Amino acid sequence: MLRNVASVLRRAWTVIHSDQRGLTTLEYVIAAGIILVVLAAAILAWNNGLAQRIGELVGQLLGS
Repeated sequence: MLRNVASVLRRAWTVIHSDQRGLTTLEYVIAAGIILVVLAAAILAWNNGLAQRIGELVGQLLGS
């Protein structure tokens, strides 16, 4: 999934930088939205992994 997102972002970046008109406000808003969604997905994935590791450590400490 992250590879697909990275691929889409790379394509969008290339298209934006090949255009000589500059960016409109809507394009800035769309880009900011994409960045926030990717960041939120990364944070959720990291938190899920961290929560699982903490649970395993607590289990080890409690001897289960």
